[in-house]
Amino acid sequence: MAEAPPTMVFVYGTLKRGFPNHPLLAASATPFAGAATTAAPASLVIGPYSVPFLLPAPSSSPGRVVSGELYAASPAALVKLDALEGTHIGVYELRPLTVVVDGSGEVVQVEAYFAHPSYAEALWRRCGGEGAEIGEYTMEHAARYVPPSGRTPGASGLIDAIHSLLDAAPDS
Repeated sequence: MAEAPPTMVFVYGTLKRGFPNHPLLAASATPFAGAATTAAPASLVIGPYSVPFLLPAPSSSPGRVVSGELYAASPAALVKLDALEGTHIGVYELRPLTVVVDGSGEVVQVEAYFAHPSYAEALWRRCGGEGAEIGEYTMEHAARYVPPSGRTPGASGLIDAIHSLLDAAPDS
C-alpha cells in the first residue's frame, strides 16, 4: 500500500525557517516548498508565551494578508505537528486555507493551524482586536517565545494560559 501523499501546510510563526520550532520540520524531513501569503485577509495575533495565532478575520476587522512558508508534510510529520500544535487539547485545529505562492502567483489550497474556534474571537478581542493584528511573525516576536518545555504544566500550559488570559478581564 502506498503512503499517503504529503499535505501542503502553511506555517506563519515558530515553524518558519530560523525560528524556534523549525527543527521539528527539519527532523521529520519535511521539505520547504516556498514562501506564500494568505489569498484573503486573516487575523494573526500574538498570544500568551509570544505564540502566534491565525484566525479567520472577525467580521469587525478587514484582517491582513499574512506571510508564511509552505511545507510538504508527510503523514508522520503531520502527527508531530499536531502534537506540537495541541490539536488533541483544542489549542489549534488544522483547516483549509488558500494561499498565493510568492514569485509564481499560483493560488493553491493548503492546510494551516488556526486558533481553535472555541476561543479564537475572544482571544482576538483580548489581544487588542484589529490594532493587534500583524502580517508577519518576526524574529522580534520569536525572541519572547516560550517553548513548551518552559511552560507549566507542559503541553497543556498554553491552553491554560489562553483561558487565564481570557478570564483575566471581560472583553468589551
